[in-house]
Amino acid sequence: MPIYQILIRLLSPFIWLIVIIEGLKTQAGWAFISQKLGLHYSKPTQNFQHPYWIHCASVGEVKAAEPLIRYLMSEHKILLTTNTKTSQQLVKELFEQQVCHRYLPFDWPFALKRFIKTYKPSRLLIVETEIWPNLFRVANKNGIEICILNGRLTQKTFQSPNWLQTAYRNSLRRVDTIIARSEIDAQLFSKLGADPKKIQVLGNLKYSAQPEIQKQTRPIERDFILAASTHDDEELNITQLWLELNRPELLVIVPRHPKRSIKIQKQLQFLGSTLKVATKNESIEDDTKVYLDDRIGRLLPLYAYAKIVIMGGSYVAKGGHNILEPAAFKKAILTGNDSSDFQDEMNLLKAENGIIQNDNYRQLQHDLITLLDHPDQAQQLGENAYQALQKQKNTLQNYLTALNIQ
Repeated sequence: MPIYQILIRLLSPFIWLIVIIEGLKTQAGWAFISQKLGLHYSKPTQNFQHPYWIHCASVGEVKAAEPLIRYLMSEHKILLTTNTKTSQQLVKELFEQQVCHRYLPFDWPFALKRFIKTYKPSRLLIVETEIWPNLFRVANKNGIEICILNGRLTQKTFQSPNWLQTAYRNSLRRVDTIIARSEIDAQLFSKLGADPKKIQVLGNLKYSAQPEIQKQTRPIERDFILAASTHDDEELNITQLWLELNRPELLVIVPRHPKRSIKIQKQLQFLGSTLKVATKNESIEDDTKVYLDDRIGRLLPLYAYAKIVIMGGSYVAKGGHNILEPAAFKKAILTGNDSSDFQDEMNLLKAENGIIQNDNYRQLQHDLITLLDHPDQAQQLGENAYQALQKQKNTLQNYLTALNIQ
C-alpha cells in the first residue's frame, strides 16, 4: 500500500480531533464536523440531479471562480464544496440559496464514496491547487470528468517528499483537463507529471469579472487626487507630504473604515478650516486643502474624476485593496509596498506598466510630483492599466469553450 494511504489511515484519530476542534473553534457546528468526516450528508431535492461539482478550497478560490459559478448556475445545478467556515459564509453571501454548499470530506475513500453516492455529480471542477489523491481516484472510478481550473503551482510543491510527489503524479494522470493561469504554471504541472496534451493556458479566471463601470456624476468641481481606502496613519502621512507640495488640487481622503473619522479629524485638526468633512455637510471652498469623505459607497464617482489615485492599505501592513476598479476608470494608480492581498492584480498591472509601486512616502511624493507635472505620463499609466483589464475580458468565454460548456 502506498505511503500516502498508510499515513491517512494511521493519522485518522488525529484528523478527527483536528476537525472537531476546528468546528468548535470557528463555530461551524455539526454540519462542518459531520461533512468533513464523511459521517452524514443531507439528501438533495429530487430535481437536484447530476450537478456540476465545483471545489474551492477557501475564500480566494471562491472569489476566483465567481464569474464561472454565476454563469453556470443559470443553466446547471451547482454543488459547491469548500474547506472553511469563512468560505462557506462567502458562498452564502454571494449566491444565497442558488448553489448547494457542502464541506469537502477529508481524503478518505469511504467518505468520498458516500459523498459521490449522495450527490451523483456529473463533473468535478477543481479551482487552483487542490490535489487529493483519493478524491481524484474515487471520482475517476465513478466516471466523473475531472478538470483543474485556474491551475497554479509553486516550486514548493517539488520540495515535498518523493512519496507525496508520486501521489500527486498519479492523481494528475486521472485529470481530463488542466487550464493553467500562466505558462509557468503549465510547465510546473507538466513537470509534476500531468500530460502536456491536457494542459491549456487561458489566464486568471477571476479577471473575467470586470468591474461594472457606469457613467458617474462629477462629485467635486475642483481638480483632486484621491487617497482611497486608507488606514491608520496613512491619512496623516499622505496629508503631510501633500501639503509640502503646495499644489492647487484638492486632496480627497476616503478611509477604509468610516468609523475612524473622528480619530482622523483629530489627527488633521492642525489644518483648521482648510479641512472639510463630508458627514458634517461642510462645503468645499477655494482654500480647502483636504476633504475627508467619511461616507460609505462613495468611491466609484471619485475614481471616475480623480487625477491620480493613491491606493491605501498598502503603505501600512494591511495587504492593499482592490486596484482593478480605478484601473477600469483609466486612472493613474500609486500604491505602497504591501499589496500582498492583491498580488495577482499587481502582477497583472505591472506587466503592462499600468501601476507605480513605491516603497515609502518620500517615493510617493516624488511620483506624485512627476505625474502631476507630466499629465501625459499619468494618462498613459491609466490607459495601460485599462488595457491590461481589457485583455482579460474574454477569459471566461475561453474557459467555457475549453470545457465545452454552452
